[in-house]
Amino acid sequence: MDNILIIIDLEGIIGVEDLWDNKRNEDLLYKEIATIINSIPNNMNIYLCYDHNDGIFPSNLTEKLSHGINIIKKIRNIDFSIDYKTAFLVGFHGKKSDHCRFPHTFRDEIQILSLGEKEVGEIEMVVNFLSYYKIPVSLISTEASVIDYLNYNCIYHDIDKGDMSSIYLNLENDVKKALNSEISLSKFDDSKVKIIYNNYVQRRVKELELDIKISFKDTIDFFRYLPNLHIPLNHIISKDLKNMFEELVRNRPESLELVKDENIRKLLDKDISSLTYLDLYEISQYFYKIKDDKSAKFELQPKE
Repeated sequence: MDNILIIIDLEGIIGVEDLWDNKRNEDLLYKEIATIINSIPNNMNIYLCYDHNDGIFPSNLTEKLSHGINIIKKIRNIDFSIDYKTAFLVGFHGKKSDHCRFPHTFRDEIQILSLGEKEVGEIEMVVNFLSYYKIPVSLISTEASVIDYLNYNCIYHDIDKGDMSSIYLNLENDVKKALNSEISLSKFDDSKVKIIYNNYVQRRVKELELDIKISFKDTIDFFRYLPNLHIPLNHIISKDLKNMFEELVRNRPESLELVKDENIRKLLDKDISSLTYLDLYEISQYFYKIKDDKSAKFELQPKE
C-alpha cells in the first residue's frame, strides 16, 4: 500500500478567522481533514502530521476520524524511514512580509527568514525539508496571495475561491488531481538559512546577553534547531512578564472600585498565570491612566 503524508497547520484552514475561537476552528479543521481523507482511496495509508503550536491534535477530532489514521505530533516526529508516495501541505499561511491572514514565519519574533539570498516562509522551508528526504509535494492548500508567488510543480488549492460549498468541492477535486497527476520531486536547496529577528528581540538579546542562533548550515540544520528556539525567546518573554507584573504592583490603584473599564475588570478576574504579555500591558496602561487622572485632580485642588 502507498503511504501519504499530510502536514497540517491551522492559520490557512478554510474559514478560520479568529485563532482564539477554538470550538469553531476545531469544527473547520475536522471538516477540511475529513474532506481530504474521504477523497483519498482506501488502499492508501494516511499519516497526519499536525504542526500548529505544540502539535497536539484535538483528541475529540481523533475519535471522529476514520480508524487507521496515523497521527503525528510536529514535523520533527515524522518517521522518515517510511516511503511516502507524496505529501500534502494543508492550512499553511504566508510569511511575515506577506499581505495575508495571520502572516508569520514560524515565530512572530522572526522578521525575515532567508534560504540563500531569498526570503522564504514556512511553505518553502517545509517543501525543501521534505525534498531532502525525497518526498514530493503534490498539493498545497493556502491563500491566493501566497499561491501567486509559489512556483512548485503541484496542485494548488485556493482556500478563498468561491463560496464555502464550492471551496470544499474544489478541495475534493484538487486532492484527486494531486493523486492522479505526475508527481514531481523538488530539488533540495542546500543553501544556508538565516534568521533576522525583530528589533525588540535583537535589543533584548544584547541586554540579557543571550545566546541565540541566527545562521544555519542548511534547512536540515534549521529544523533540528527549531524545537530549541523557544528557549531564548521564552526567556525574554518571562523576563518581560516579570518586569510588567512588578510595574502593575507598583502602580495598582488603592481600590479596584476605581477600575470602571469592563474589559480590564474581566482581565483582573483571571488567574495571573493565564494573562498574556498584551493583557498585562493593557492593564498597566489603564493603571497609569488612573494614576495620572488622580494626580491631575489632586493638582487642581485649590490651595487653602
